[in-house]
Amino acid sequence: MLKPSLAVLDGRRFSSADQEAFARLSGDVNPIHMDPMAARRSVVGAVVVHGVHIVLWALDVLARSKFGPPGLTRLEVRFLKPVYLGDEVMLILERRTDRDIQLRTTVGDRTVAILRLGCGPELSKAERDRDLPADRAALVPSGAPENLAFDALSGRAGHVDFAAPVQDFTSAFPAAASLVGPGRLREFAACSRLVGMVCPGLRSLFSHLSLEWEGPGSSVPLAYEVVKTHSQYGLVKMRCRADGLVGEAEAFAPAEPQRQASVADLVAVVRAGEFREQVALVIGGSRGLGELTAKVIAAGGGRVLLTYAVGREDAVRVAAEIRDFGGRVDLLQYDVTQPAAQQLSGLGDSIPTHVYYYATCHISRARTQAFEPERLARFMAYYVYGFYDLCRCLKDAGPREVRVFYPSSVYVADRPRELTEYAMAKAAGEVLCADLPNVLPGIRVFVERLPRLMTDQTSGVVREALAPAVDKILSLIRKGSTN
Repeated sequence: MLKPSLAVLDGRRFSSADQEAFARLSGDVNPIHMDPMAARRSVVGAVVVHGVHIVLWALDVLARSKFGPPGLTRLEVRFLKPVYLGDEVMLILERRTDRDIQLRTTVGDRTVAILRLGCGPELSKAERDRDLPADRAALVPSGAPENLAFDALSGRAGHVDFAAPVQDFTSAFPAAASLVGPGRLREFAACSRLVGMVCPGLRSLFSHLSLEWEGPGSSVPLAYEVVKTHSQYGLVKMRCRADGLVGEAEAFAPAEPQRQASVADLVAVVRAGEFREQVALVIGGSRGLGELTAKVIAAGGGRVLLTYAVGREDAVRVAAEIRDFGGRVDLLQYDVTQPAAQQLSGLGDSIPTHVYYYATCHISRARTQAFEPERLARFMAYYVYGFYDLCRCLKDAGPREVRVFYPSSVYVADRPRELTEYAMAKAAGEVLCADLPNVLPGIRVFVERLPRLMTDQTSGVVREALAPAVDKILSLIRKGSTN
């Protein structure tokens, strides 16, 4: 329940079309905002809304409301959680005085951003409508985001070009443009381009923006200078300035996702031919532990039936590496949320001897309320229903015994915050695995609760020293070969 003093100003769901429109305005075409496959491989795990887009929308809503101030001279925003496409974002007024305003944006019962605004005098009509004749000549479209090593960020300085004329900001956010001037809105949007495209660039996450200004803005590009970096947290603090504007921007620059060992590297730790009897169906083999498992089996002489749900490009890359090594691999598109029988028909006569079940959805997406039944249902579809359907179809395929590895998680017993539903589904999967030999004779399941291991899927904002995955996975494959 909202406190009586709070007011809900508006709500909105951001779409792909909204993303593209703001990318054109800001010049921020970072893949986490625009490319579902690239975002899948990132820390956020799926496409997220530009944080500054939410800020400009919030200013526009505030300016149209009865709580709108005459003008603004200060903006501070803390981005606490990512907002995913399709999330319903609510804008809440928490405090309104003659001097300042505090707003909060939420998704469900979690706060995703906090905005603090300093009130100021109203802009004159001449300031609001000021023409910038040199504007169009200064516009620069975006290319690819910078992909900078963290050590290269310290002391970095430069400027950020504008991507769109001020008139486009008046059209997109008319009330906010009247409040602070379209030139200022464009400078705010340039802060998004700074973080997402220039510095830190490719893997960045905006965390904090603080700006103060006088007047309506100009056509002078936004200048920046890195004033502080913190390697453990991947934190970058920058000073920003433009005509009549000063401030700071902070962003996280997560480490580059961990690349799995190559097949050639694995030959040094895998005994020659030790897995030659395996025909291994690797569910979710295009990345992470599934990719590593496929490579280990191939390095040991086994045949790999590698599946992917959406990451065909990644799967093709893994298969090409295995084939270049001289290994045996076939690709199969397989979605565990769909009936297994028709999909497994693509295997033909290739009945697997072993199955490694790494199917997963986005685990770490922040919850919207204390407990989410829909989230539990999604996890159950992956870790229980889809797993059972696969095992049942393999049992029906013939009398041959199939050994199945089901990766559970240490989080079943030691649950971090926000992983309740995930732990529940994995616990249910363990119960199913214990009973499967009784209901599906010939299906031999072995389960292990895995810790967090070093893969691209466990990379985060904080640079952690996680255990290497190779030793653990090799041990598990050997266990499944002998038990």
